[in-house]
Amino acid sequence: MILDKIFDFFLINNLSLSTVESVTGGKLSNSIIKKAGASKFFKGSLVTYSIESKINILQIDKDLIYKFSPVSKEISYEMVKSGKKILNTDYCISTTGNAGPSTNDDFSKVGQIFISIATPQKIITEQLSLNGSREEIIEIIVEKSHKLLLENLIK
Repeated sequence: MILDKIFDFFLINNLSLSTVESVTGGKLSNSIIKKAGASKFFKGSLVTYSIESKINILQIDKDLIYKFSPVSKEISYEMVKSGKKILNTDYCISTTGNAGPSTNDDFSKVGQIFISIATPQKIITEQLSLNGSREEIIEIIVEKSHKLLLENLIK
């Protein structure tokens, strides 16, 4: 199981993890803390669902948000960079996107998702285009986040 491998990595290497969530609204961090032992490496999560929380909590420049949209590679990057710093962790995952059933802006499409992973050395972002119900899309994002994190753990 992917989470078992992630847990083993963080526990063996004495490293820390955090999340910054928008589209997943805490579901990603919940998937981690459901498993016993998470408290040994998981430092916390920031759920920054609104534009205001991205500006006020994560200190993302509002002009950047309005230039690129909250659902963008650039904002996903800024979210994970800020979350890693605020929560003082070795690794961080961010999720932003639109799970539907409609959009609140003219920029994003339903199913347009960005997941970023900050490691000690780099930040990578993956864009996904997903279909399904709101709940199905959020579940897929959580699973893809686990997989992307595992792929980017430095051994």
